[in-house]
Amino acid sequence: MKKHYTRKLLEKLEGEQSISDKFHISTNNKKLDPPNKLTSKNTPKSWIKIYFKTYPRMNKIKLNEIKFQANKLSDIFRKRSSVRHFSNIPISKKELSYLLFASCGLINLGKTLDESRRPYPSAGARYPLEVYPLVLNCEEIKNGLYHYNVKENSLELLLEEDLRYWVTKNTNGEKWTATTAVIFIITGVLDRTRIKYGERGYRYALLEAGHLGQNICLLATELGLGSCALGGYIDQEVDKLLDIDLQKEFTLYLIAVGKP
Repeated sequence: MKKHYTRKLLEKLEGEQSISDKFHISTNNKKLDPPNKLTSKNTPKSWIKIYFKTYPRMNKIKLNEIKFQANKLSDIFRKRSSVRHFSNIPISKKELSYLLFASCGLINLGKTLDESRRPYPSAGARYPLEVYPLVLNCEEIKNGLYHYNVKENSLELLLEEDLRYWVTKNTNGEKWTATTAVIFIITGVLDRTRIKYGERGYRYALLEAGHLGQNICLLATELGLGSCALGGYIDQEVDKLLDIDLQKEFTLYLIAVGKP
């Protein structure tokens, strides 16, 4: 019964555009608006006011006050923040290696590669995510686009080129992105998860991208680096750069990292 379900699902995925494909494509950015010119005086309050849900009539239990301990994980959580001012100083190859392996490498090989585990939760251990470091300023590594080969813990050079102008152009003209050291492009090969969970697999891939993105941000904080998650980018241009625009793989998330 399970094999029959998997075969029918695979035929559906290969034979027509899935619901999650249609949703992803319909929510793509075809172009980005000019950088926001709003000031503190004319910014709508609905953009900045933060709301909190409470139950005033219900009983409450006051929790203990927590003091963060220096160099502990909780302290890293406290220090993490989105950084948009970078010094244009290169990071080291060792730092880049640490960011990649500790965030998404094979930290537990198991008896076989099929039993291997990575540092973030993945629905059914299907691991649909791929990471493409776009290197802008790193010692010992030439500028360009790379693919992180998880299996071999290595970088595969896809394009040797200075892509700083491309990055600024395709992230809403955010000039600060060109002063970062590396931008991690996270994609999803969705059928790896959908073959087991159907259309709901798309939700799992998005959740997984969030887990991986947070790993990168926290590890960057541990190293004294700045990071900023990017959701505003032109989907088709990023997919085109990665040469995945005609495949069952989509860009999900960008994380910029560099020395503040």
